[in-house]
Amino acid sequence: MMQLRDPGVVMTPDALGALQPTRFSASRTLVNKMVQERWVISRAEFNIDASGQGNARYHVAVNDDWSFEFVVFSNAPKEGVERTDRIIGSHWDMMGALIEGAAGDERIEQTKRELPKLYGGRAAPGTLIWCRANRSMRAFDLTVEALSRGEQPPARVLGAVCYLMRNTGLDGNGTFGTRSFAAYESDHPLRTPYHAQMLTSYLMREFSLDLAEHMAAARSHDAATLSHDFRRFLGLGNASGLGLVLFAKNHPQMVDRWITLREASLAEARDLILAPDAPELDRLDSLLERAVSYKAKDRMRYTYQPAAELVSSELAQLRSRLAGLRATAGEPGNLLDSIYKASSGLTSETREILAALLLELLPAPEDMASLITVEEYAPASPATPVGELLDIIAKDYAWATGVDLDDPSALHFGWYKSANAEEPRRGPLKDLPSGFDDMTLDLPQKLQHLVPLLRDMDRSTTAGSVSRKFPEYRATIERLLALRDTGYHTVRANTRDEHFNPAHIIRLFNSAFYGLDKTKEDGPVGVVGVLFHGAPTPAEIADGTGHDWLFPAEPED
Repeated sequence: MMQLRDPGVVMTPDALGALQPTRFSASRTLVNKMVQERWVISRAEFNIDASGQGNARYHVAVNDDWSFEFVVFSNAPKEGVERTDRIIGSHWDMMGALIEGAAGDERIEQTKRELPKLYGGRAAPGTLIWCRANRSMRAFDLTVEALSRGEQPPARVLGAVCYLMRNTGLDGNGTFGTRSFAAYESDHPLRTPYHAQMLTSYLMREFSLDLAEHMAAARSHDAATLSHDFRRFLGLGNASGLGLVLFAKNHPQMVDRWITLREASLAEARDLILAPDAPELDRLDSLLERAVSYKAKDRMRYTYQPAAELVSSELAQLRSRLAGLRATAGEPGNLLDSIYKASSGLTSETREILAALLLELLPAPEDMASLITVEEYAPASPATPVGELLDIIAKDYAWATGVDLDDPSALHFGWYKSANAEEPRRGPLKDLPSGFDDMTLDLPQKLQHLVPLLRDMDRSTTAGSVSRKFPEYRATIERLLALRDTGYHTVRANTRDEHFNPAHIIRLFNSAFYGLDKTKEDGPVGVVGVLFHGAPTPAEIADGTGHDWLFPAEPED
């Protein structure tokens, strides 16, 4: 079996930020499950006026035992009322809730009453997710105007946005009284992590398309509906901020499980022995062809990532290289490993796209829930000797002990939660009040202070006694011990550093874990992208088709 990549290579911010959506991303695994099981998604109610004001309800039939309903409250944008993507806002273009079973009048009324309160509200029983979204006004209005004339919207404009609405909040797992993920039954259709959020997002996407068609039809009896190509091409917009950096800090076991699964699968793919005419290589060639075209027509402009034109050119080089390998290989061999090694001199973006495509060639996993779900509460190990602690630090944390803390930029930022905005923030330490609630994972400083203390002790001294004597290091010691048998758990970066770019970590979650496409930087501390870009329609899901939705083609004007 081929060796997994070194965590020292994988866990740097630049490398993590380059990871691409894969078959293991939450949106992809949900769609694959829905297609395989042929879930039936139907519009049960749509009482919305010409301005977009009203309510709707969608029904999701999974099997004889399980169904869900998505309740939507739609609002027309109001003049003089600020629309915001932030949780402290008071007006959104739509709010909704994903509820187990038939929602019923009582739960719908409770949701309508409580949802706008957010922190002051309480979800109805059986509620999995509360959500909010705003229209992309230019794209949405252009689409409604075009459809009302009996035309399709301009692809050249929508191709630079790729959505009509963007998600501004998905709250679940106990928040506001929603069901805790830990309480989901063993046969719950959404027990795979993030599937409840992803199903809600898919239904938000469907509502945005239905709303545009409805408002166009209200303007004209001759209005068109969105073409099949557009209904697949348009996804749901999403913006994320600094909270995901702190999420990575607080959930290292989850980070390790996702990346280990990805890295082990990449090693498995590279280890395949294939004949030059193997169907897997035909599939790879087809995917590379689509990726070349997709990137060549990408209208996004990126800041920290290589230009799409460059990535397209490099992918074309890899496709030519693959053809050459197939033409000259006389017998079965590690052709996938050869093509992967051929990408070594290319941009990390191109290499990770290739890695994602190699994963497509493996058999589909049977139970994603068991592969992804991880126990995050590790038992304490107070009897561990100091000598073992020092060995762990030397083996896994040389990057942290090697940070130059005398560099003026090394201790620049503090991370905290804004009391007014209820949002994670970071700011220069010199501007923050003394004694503020510092949420930084400061391993470089903690370990560089801890190591000399440990070296002055007998190597047989226990970790528990160290924690009792130096309680300020207890959390650090517990983290070291909880993660000692894992490799891909912690971002190898000093997050206090003035030059640390959080966008890389935000993009890791958005792109690799959740499956957003076209992720790009939104200012210095945010990332935007598109969910379900190219995903099958409800009709295709019910038919068991449309699961192959990588690199959707832009509709033609």
